[in-house]
Amino acid sequence: MMLLKNVFLNGQIHDILIDKNRFSKIGDAINIETNDTIDCTGKAILPTFCNMHTHASMMFLRGVGEDLELFDWLEHEIWPREAKLTPEMIYHLSRFAILEMIKTGTTLFLDMYFYTDQTIKAADEMGIRAAITYVGMDNFNVDETQKRIEIAANFLKEKSPSELILKGLSCHSIYTTSEELIRTFKQMSLQNQTYFHIHMSETKKEVEDCLIKHGKRPVALIDDWDILDSKTIMAHCVHLDEDERLRTAKSLATVAHCPSSNLKLNSGQMPLQDYLNQKIRVTLGTDGVSSNNSLSMLSEMKIAALSAKNVANDSTAAKVNNIFKIATSNGFEAFGIQAGKIEEGYLADFMLVDLNNCALMPNINLISNMVYSADSSCITDVFCNGKALMRDRYVPHQEEITEQFQKLCQQIF
Repeated sequence: MMLLKNVFLNGQIHDILIDKNRFSKIGDAINIETNDTIDCTGKAILPTFCNMHTHASMMFLRGVGEDLELFDWLEHEIWPREAKLTPEMIYHLSRFAILEMIKTGTTLFLDMYFYTDQTIKAADEMGIRAAITYVGMDNFNVDETQKRIEIAANFLKEKSPSELILKGLSCHSIYTTSEELIRTFKQMSLQNQTYFHIHMSETKKEVEDCLIKHGKRPVALIDDWDILDSKTIMAHCVHLDEDERLRTAKSLATVAHCPSSNLKLNSGQMPLQDYLNQKIRVTLGTDGVSSNNSLSMLSEMKIAALSAKNVANDSTAAKVNNIFKIATSNGFEAFGIQAGKIEEGYLADFMLVDLNNCALMPNINLISNMVYSADSSCITDVFCNGKALMRDRYVPHQEEITEQFQKLCQQIF
């Protein structure tokens, strides 16, 4: 058991008892002997973040190929360097990505990248929740389609190392992946009672090309392919028309909003408030650092809020409580995980923040401060499933993780 003493929660000072991996009791004065009692005077407790779309191992591409057009950036800066990656590199890159996510308050991330076994190994060792997908992308080659299906089947058969690692399937997009592979991966995910992830309606060109090729818009197309349901998570979804929004809401599919990446790549701005008004479950993701430069959900919340107000031309849009919700509890909800709230019975994924940090003063509205002014220095402790990932701003082995990352970048470049 763990006992948090004198912690700020919802405007009041409380004690919180954690038994095994859940919040057991929240009260004014809990006096129980435990193995770990933490004096939280001057600290607040908050739920942790869910990064619902990223390519974690792209850490080595931070700052590479800035200010280029998309395809010039991909063909000359990104793909040639990715071709050099080995499984061992992915392991060290994943560790460094997870280090940054822990430091910025994330305890669950949804990943789409290569060498999944290495990312799983890193996530398991560091104790974070990770939804790791095997990626289907066949470029409409029949032989490649069958190869991907066989690998995906084996991937799902292999048991996860712990309950914190959620294995699923993803397809890159409708413009790189055949209908057969998308349909098959979705059916495989249903058979294995897991989730399905895909890039969707990220750019206007994607929508225009889909209309030319299929006579339908992307979300309408995959809905007609029976892809949309409560276990489907679509990244970006910048350009949905009214019909597609209705389809998304009705299906209970999840949207992973990536505002920083969308702005940087000039993909457009999602009308977030419209999506919220239509009861679409929106979550938040950073995308990879190659198109964001950060895995911090703190900065992502601020960009999401400001972008939404700009698009709606309304300063009352994207209220801070809604923004914090899409960054926290909505992500856990998408995976059916009882976390994202500091309530009795919920899983103990939480962070402690320093109320004496300049960015959190004055403490008139803590959630507003977290959305608009907080940075990583505000977060002192991060716990996942009742276990510490960071204590007093220190993550175990952070020096070795950083050193390995720096050596790897020198090797790649």
